[in-house]
Amino acid sequence: MDPPPYESVLQDHGSNNFFSPVTAVSKEFEIEVADPVKQGESVAAYVSYKVRTKTTHVKYHAPFNEVTRRFRDFAWLHDKLVEKNKGHIVPPLPEKSAVQKYQMATDFIEQRRRALQVFVNRVASHPVLKDSSELETFLQANEEHWMLEIAKWQAETSAQHRPVSAAAQWFKNLQHSAQSLVSGRADEMQEDAEYIKIRDYINSLEGHLTEAHRQAGRLLRKEADLGAALTEFASAAELLGKQDNEGPMRVAFGCLYTRANEVAALSRMRSEAIAVEFAAPLKEFARTIKSVQVAMADRASALSAYSQAKSDLDSKKVRLAKFRGTPGLKEDKIAETERDVNEADQRLRNAKLGYETIRDTMREELNRFQKERAAEMSAVLRDFALAQAHSTAEQAKGWGELLRDLQQAAVGGS
Repeated sequence: MDPPPYESVLQDHGSNNFFSPVTAVSKEFEIEVADPVKQGESVAAYVSYKVRTKTTHVKYHAPFNEVTRRFRDFAWLHDKLVEKNKGHIVPPLPEKSAVQKYQMATDFIEQRRRALQVFVNRVASHPVLKDSSELETFLQANEEHWMLEIAKWQAETSAQHRPVSAAAQWFKNLQHSAQSLVSGRADEMQEDAEYIKIRDYINSLEGHLTEAHRQAGRLLRKEADLGAALTEFASAAELLGKQDNEGPMRVAFGCLYTRANEVAALSRMRSEAIAVEFAAPLKEFARTIKSVQVAMADRASALSAYSQAKSDLDSKKVRLAKFRGTPGLKEDKIAETERDVNEADQRLRNAKLGYETIRDTMREELNRFQKERAAEMSAVLRDFALAQAHSTAEQAKGWGELLRDLQQAAVGGS
C-alpha cells in the first residue's frame, strides 16, 4: 500500500491557498490539529490546540472526539511510544525553541501546528503504533484523566534522570567497552553486514537532508525578497509616472506599477508555498532520520546488553569451574555459584530475545521506511518542479501582459 502523501496531513485555515484539505491518512483515522490559542504570558506562555479525531478503529468508543492538548502533551505521546516500542521508527516531534516560544510569533505557532498535525497523523498511519493504548489515551482521555497521566509521566521522567543512576550506567558501559576491546569482540563485529550498510547510509542521509532543507530556506527567502523588491520597484515606478501629468509616460509607468505588483504577489505566494510544500517536508524528513537513529540506538543498546550478559555468564562459569577444582571448598559456596550461573544464563536468554526482537522489528521497519520515504520524496520533488514551472509561467505571463499594455499605450499616444 502506498504511503499517505505529505499534503494529506495539512489543512486550509483560510490564510494560505496552498494548504490542502485534511484527508484520511488511513482507513481508520482522520486527525486534525486546529485552533491554536496562546495561554499565559512570558516564559510561562504556551499554546493549546484542539485535536479532532474521526475514526473507525474498533478500540475507540466514539467515531468522533475532540480534546485540548498542548506541545507537552504531544511530547508525552512521543516519549511513551519510544519507550514501549523499541526498534520501531516513532514519528518525530518538531524541535523545541525557547526563543520562538518566548516570542510566540504567528508564523511560529502555525508552523508548529502543522508539524504537530503531521506527527499525530504519522502515528495514526503506522501499522503498529496506530493500535497503541497511548494513542488512544492521547486522542480520547478527558481533562481529569489526562492531567493524571501527565503528572505520573513527569514524576517518572524526573526519577529516570537522577545523576547517580546515569553515572552508574555510564560506568557500566565503560566497563563493557573495555572488556570488548580486550576480548576483541566489539559489538559492531556481531552485527549483520547489510544492516551496517543501511546504518551508514542513514547517518550520511541526515547531513544531506539537513543541507537540502537549508538551501530550500534560502530559496524561499530569495523568492520573498524578490516579491518585496518588486513591490518597492512598482511604487517607485508609480511615483515616477506621476511626474508626467497626463502624458504617455504616466500611462506607461502606471502599467508597470500594476503588472509589477501582480508579479510581486506571485513571488510572495510562491515563497509561502515553498515553505509549506517543500521546506517543511524536507525538514520533517530530516527529523525522521533522527527517529531512525533512535531505533538504531535501541538496537545497539540491546546488542550491548546481550554482549554484557554473555561476558557475565562466561566469567561466572570460569569462577564455578575454579571452585569445583578447589579441594575442600564448602558445598554451599559451590551451590551459590551454580545459582549465579543459572541466573546469568537466564539473563543471557532474555537479552538475546530482546536483541533478536528489536533486530527483526527493525528489518520490517527499515523496509517500510525506505519504501515510504522514497515515494514521498519523489512526490514532493515532482510537485515542487510542477509548482515552480507554473509559477514561472505565471510571472512570464505577467511581464508579457505588461509588454502588450506598453504597446497599446504607444499606439494610443501616437
